[in-house]
Amino acid sequence: TTILGGLDPPTQVTLAEIPGLPESGDLVEYLEQHDAVEPETLRENLRGFAESAAVGTPDPLDSEAEALDPFPVELFPEPVRRFVAEASRALGCEPGFMALPTLAVAAAAIGNAYRLELKPGWTEPAILWAVIVGESGTLKTPAFKLATAPIRELQTQLLHEHREAAQDYAEEALYYERELSRWKRDKGIAKPPTKPQPPTAERLLVSDTTIEALAPILQQNPRGVLLCRDELAGWIGSFDRYASGKGTDASNWLSIHGGETLIVDRKTSHPQMLHVPRAAVSLIGGIQPGILAKYFDQEHRESGLAARLLMAWPPRRPKRWTDSAISPELEAAYADVIKSLYELPLELSERQEVIPAVMRLTPEAREVWIQFYNEHGQQQVELEGDLSAAWSKLEGYAARLTLVVHLLRWASGEELLGDLTQVDAASVQAGAALSRWFGAQARRVYAMLEETETQAAQRRLLDWISARGGRVTVREVQQGHRQFVTSDEARRALQRLTEKGMGRWETLASGSSGGRPSEAFVLRGSGDIVANS
Repeated sequence: TTILGGLDPPTQVTLAEIPGLPESGDLVEYLEQHDAVEPETLRENLRGFAESAAVGTPDPLDSEAEALDPFPVELFPEPVRRFVAEASRALGCEPGFMALPTLAVAAAAIGNAYRLELKPGWTEPAILWAVIVGESGTLKTPAFKLATAPIRELQTQLLHEHREAAQDYAEEALYYERELSRWKRDKGIAKPPTKPQPPTAERLLVSDTTIEALAPILQQNPRGVLLCRDELAGWIGSFDRYASGKGTDASNWLSIHGGETLIVDRKTSHPQMLHVPRAAVSLIGGIQPGILAKYFDQEHRESGLAARLLMAWPPRRPKRWTDSAISPELEAAYADVIKSLYELPLELSERQEVIPAVMRLTPEAREVWIQFYNEHGQQQVELEGDLSAAWSKLEGYAARLTLVVHLLRWASGEELLGDLTQVDAASVQAGAALSRWFGAQARRVYAMLEETETQAAQRRLLDWISARGGRVTVREVQQGHRQFVTSDEARRALQRLTEKGMGRWETLASGSSGGRPSEAFVLRGSGDIVANS
């Protein structure tokens, strides 16, 4: 239906139930059962089945109203919830622009410290790949910088400490060389001096990096790192360099998403082979819709790269001046939460390989997970192509988001039931709700990648209406949306949205001077919920 929905004008699809077929039977079996029936009679029978069935028009906009819902900030614990909400108001941006980098920063801070076990043999790491889709000028960058400020400050502090350690090492190296020369002159009568080891820079952040450059960083930083890029086009575009088999960066990145073992063979550097038992890299960045459509060709979708991205594409809205400002106290409280996550201890084996602590579901949380899992699985079986692939990853992401939210609750000082490693039902409910929200966003993004010019125009109109509170008059649309020359054109466009179940007409009360009442179009989800037509 996705392909048929992409036709312009859209075709009609009739879902007809044919009686007498076995389970999973189809038209071929019906024809085989009635091979003695005249062809004209068969056509009439099938036409009758179709006429008695519901007729629908497949359209990528079918789920658009749900995708326009703002990010569910209420799922975050305090003070993270208030930080995201107040920062969004202060910047004048959508809450999702603040929430996604906040989630990615929290996931990177947890890193390899913990994994969530859903059942024996199935664990999920705290690795999130979050992508904000938005046009230039939609305040992605200010939100991005504010949400990542704590990790940037920590990185600056760690690099300062490394510079001081490097100076100490330089002095120790000079002393070692002097003592080594003296030992050689004495012909090795005493024990040789101990050679000092150069200090390792603790890394929390990486930006423009290849797998070959990333591997030694991960070796020295077993917790993992955050790939932090304001514009992700360069990172996604780098995958094209290896499409012809000239490199392995693409496949290695797919393994990193699972927190799996990373092995890199190098031709010139020493050592030639790098081994990272649990490569953990969370990711945050932004990309413009047009650039996303350019890079996400069929190859990248089939490889599973696209499905691994948690994408959010909030509707664009006009900038409005606000006197709101986020308080320094709230910024400090958010930074303290992130610092607490970085203080989670890492358990290392005798070979200095990290061993993540395992978190498990309480009996009540397990019931919530099973319900989500079954509902999600039913949704996936009804999907195909890109959305089916996205749903397969959103299943695991529900667990990863559960893990992140649970530890955010702990770091925020919330009193949890029992041991920290026992994940309760509230955290699972939050993780499942976030997965559903990202699912709605995935529908919106993939619809954009496949939409016709007509559907693109309708989507832009929906965004425009949503940005103005979800309630507009025909006159407002005609005057504020340049694609409509006359009010009749604007009314017809709104009527088409009404027929698709995207909104409804509402009669406005006449003014004090009387006159004919006017109408307003109310977007679905704004005020009363409008059922699908």
